[in-house]
Amino acid sequence: LPPPLLPPQPSLPTASPPPPPWWKLSFPPPPPPFPPPPPPLPPPSLPAVSFTFSKLDCAGYLPPLLGKLRDGCAALAGPHAVFDACPDLRNADLRCANLEGAMMSGVDLSGAVLDSANLMGASLTDSDLTNADLRCANLEGAMMSGVILGGAVLNGTNLFAASLSGSSSLTTASFAGAEMRDADLTNANLEHARFDGAIIEGADFSSSTLPFASFVGARMYAAKFDQAKLWEADFSRTALPTVDFNKAELTRSDFSGASLHSCVFSMANIDACIFTGATLVQVDLSGYVGTPVDLPQPAAPV
Repeated sequence: LPPPLLPPQPSLPTASPPPPPWWKLSFPPPPPPFPPPPPPLPPPSLPAVSFTFSKLDCAGYLPPLLGKLRDGCAALAGPHAVFDACPDLRNADLRCANLEGAMMSGVDLSGAVLDSANLMGASLTDSDLTNADLRCANLEGAMMSGVILGGAVLNGTNLFAASLSGSSSLTTASFAGAEMRDADLTNANLEHARFDGAIIEGADFSSSTLPFASFVGARMYAAKFDQAKLWEADFSRTALPTVDFNKAELTRSDFSGASLHSCVFSMANIDACIFTGATLVQVDLSGYVGTPVDLPQPAAPV
């Protein structure tokens, strides 16, 4: 007889091959590194406002009234002169005069013509320069605390590092196109003063009174207006990088079309200020007071 048929046996599972050693394992490629962030955008540039004033050609120039100064004061019109005995120089013609380091404190120079004169380092403390003509004069480092400059014209004048602190009457004075870097104008009265096109980088206007002042086209890097009174001032179409308006009174001031980069308006009163078309980048508006017009959201550098 044939052998009996056995029932089919279940097939044994095939053994899986052993896993490869760890050093032969393949891993997915690492993700590409994040690209570094681009550098911060520079403040938007605005069209330059040109304020060019020509200095007189002083070579061989003799002021026509120099010999007519009162009380023989013509002999004093030179460097380091002391004008204690000549306090009245009203309407004097001192254009192109070299008065470097002169001591003119308390002198009445109202209406005087000092166009292109050299007054570098001169002392004009408490002097009266009402309606004086100081166009293109050199007043670098001059001491002018308490000076009266109401209605004076200082267009194109060099006031680098000059001190006009505490001057009670600089109203309606014109500083258009003046060089005023690092000038000290703290606690000064500059109502209706004009600084259009001036270079006031690093100048200090803290606690000054500047209602209706105009700064159109001025170069204002790091200028300081801490606690200044700037009602209805005009900063339109002006670049204002790192300008400090901390606690300033800016009611109804005009910033339309201005470029404000890294400025400080903390606790400032900007009620009714106009910001139409202005660009704000990294501006500190913490604690500001009032309702400004068209204030854009400050942008962060991209």
